[in-house]
Amino acid sequence: MGLRILCTFTGNASINDLAMAHRAKLNVMHCQRSTPYICELMEEKYDLPYMPVSLFGIEQTSKALRDVAAFFGLEDQAEAVIESEVSKILPEIEYYKENLKGKRVFIYQGAPRAWHWIKLMEELGMEVIGAATTFGHTDDYEKIVERIGNGGLVIDNPNSVELKEILMKYKPDLFISGLKEKFLAYKHGVPFVNGHSYERGPYAVYSGFVKFAKDIHTTINNPAWGLIEGRT
Repeated sequence: MGLRILCTFTGNASINDLAMAHRAKLNVMHCQRSTPYICELMEEKYDLPYMPVSLFGIEQTSKALRDVAAFFGLEDQAEAVIESEVSKILPEIEYYKENLKGKRVFIYQGAPRAWHWIKLMEELGMEVIGAATTFGHTDDYEKIVERIGNGGLVIDNPNSVELKEILMKYKPDLFISGLKEKFLAYKHGVPFVNGHSYERGPYAVYSGFVKFAKDIHTTINNPAWGLIEGRT
């Protein structure tokens, strides 16, 4: 869109990366649980506005680009970028969507990611049967409830016994969580994708959405699951 990125504030950012951050015109905030505190302090001290965005999936990434573009008066440039990038990935996404349509998924992730990813699953034609998080705040659960729809499970801080019960009772086609839940899922024959450190990610923006869809498709359709007794 023609914008200059002064710095990126990641978990492994250095002092040199951050030295010019306060000179920006806008903070674009992707992580919406840990970074609001920093953004609020920067707004207070440097009069630097911030904008929460999600860069997961086509719909949310496109909205983020449009929101940022509107702030700078670059709407036409944003539409050109969106059209170009979406056209590159849409054939692959449509292929994965056709093969994932109707599959049921249970999400156990960091608070914002739990509600961000409900939208991703919908874009792939999948049904989210439940979502859980360990450190979610009230506003996170409000967003999860709003997005998950009637009949979906919303769980706070589940332990391994409760997770096992969910997997056994509801039998999701996919469990997406973190590394420590991986072997619980495998033990009970439930396809699993690591949503924290990723399988072959990262999963952000348009290109990342393709990786996300591919990892889900590959995982669910692995022939190994057909060898497990009681699972077809």
